[in-house]
Amino acid sequence: MQTKITLGYLGFLPFATLTILPWILGETYEEISFQLLVVYGGIIISFLSGIIWGLDSTNQKNLVLAIVFSLLGFGAILLAWINLIYAMTLLFFLFFLFYLLESKINPQFTNPDYLKLRKNLTSAVCGCYMFSIVILIY
Repeated sequence: MQTKITLGYLGFLPFATLTILPWILGETYEEISFQLLVVYGGIIISFLSGIIWGLDSTNQKNLVLAIVFSLLGFGAILLAWINLIYAMTLLFFLFFLFYLLESKINPQFTNPDYLKLRKNLTSAVCGCYMFSIVILIY
């Protein structure tokens, strides 16, 4: 479990870095930083969707949901070059909804350490997207 915790938090670092990078480097890097935040998020939501395939490949509904999450993650990446706010909003909801889905079907959620890890990571990632959206709006 310790490896999952370590890798999970290391995987969060790009979210945090890309969220605060415009503050460090200036507004010049805001757009590219947030576009990369969307690209990374789209990749990660697709990666997380793969978890569903490993849990129960006989449940067609869950497999379809996993593909939908992956495709919407890809759609968010494409949307980032049209409207960053919409793309980040989409990913905010995808991460939140994926957490809800996984909590219902992943037996690892009975492990308090895994539950804490996923709750912390999902909250932090959603927080990064909310913070970035606010920066773009104002």
